[in-house]
Amino acid sequence: MFFGMYFVLKELLFQFWTIKKESRSMKKMILMALLTAGSMYSQEHVFNVQRYCVDEMPFKNGECDISGNEYSFVFLDTQKKDVIFFFTDMKLVYKIVNSMVYSPDSDYTLYTLENIKGQVEMKVNKKNTKMEFLYPNNHIYLTVGKSTKL
Repeated sequence: MFFGMYFVLKELLFQFWTIKKESRSMKKMILMALLTAGSMYSQEHVFNVQRYCVDEMPFKNGECDISGNEYSFVFLDTQKKDVIFFFTDMKLVYKIVNSMVYSPDSDYTLYTLENIKGQVEMKVNKKNTKMEFLYPNNHIYLTVGKSTKL
């Protein structure tokens, strides 16, 4: 889908720049259409994991059994209700089944995620700098870089 959109946008941009100067209103209409189309496909956020901390059972708040800063990313698409978590050498794919403001701390949004292995909870702070994946047997705390939209 991405490559198809690329060629369509490339052709539209070519047409846009070849319109004669007399047709400025046409240029404005095409530009508005491109911006609108771009915003419809720009709902996915990409979070670059700067540091991770894994707390395994028994849980001790603030303690890491495993930590690091290996190549990890989180893709969050609230429109499509998809979460893809690339954690070191694993790819975890989830569907968002529920989301709400986390009642003990309103600075966080709580997502209930589901895949074939079961459910997990994910918390994201409003500043998009911290994420938590709360599994039954471990908790993964992430410090993430600034979110970007695709």
